[in-house]
Amino acid sequence: ISHENEEGSSSEWNSIDHDLEGKSAVTRWRVIRKSQSLHAKDGKLTLVELKPRTGRYHQLRRHMTWVCKSPLVGDTTYDGADESALRLRKRGLFLCSNEIELEHPYYNTPFGRKVFIDMNIGKQIYGDTTLWEDAATGKVMIKASTALPDKFESFLEREDSRAKKFE
Repeated sequence: ISHENEEGSSSEWNSIDHDLEGKSAVTRWRVIRKSQSLHAKDGKLTLVELKPRTGRYHQLRRHMTWVCKSPLVGDTTYDGADESALRLRKRGLFLCSNEIELEHPYYNTPFGRKVFIDMNIGKQIYGDTTLWEDAATGKVMIKASTALPDKFESFLEREDSRAKKFE
């Protein structure tokens, strides 16, 4: 994000509870990394992790822009189209889903549940995928994740390097 808001430090989870179109919309977010930039409004870019708790239309993009005053890099719909946003748009939209967690569609059916119990696996990790029974709900959960695309880190490094040349 290109940000004006200093709220949130690394690892600290923040919450946005801001209705969108009259419906509840909740997003959790935290700062992962900050970088200097010659093109960002305030000279800083921030890599954030976002976790939507609801699923409203463009929720993450609108929450970051309207509530945090920090549009996502490359967001041609919500970035405000100022000089800074226009420069950063050239690099594309920096929004990526790299993790999902949900109730397992098979192991939570009556037949699938019997299969899961018979497997007696507890928590199972298969590479970037984890399968387990949630103790609070009794539901079988699955989580899959992947690394962020290289463009995120290389973009921050490039922006930081350019900005440091002019310190």
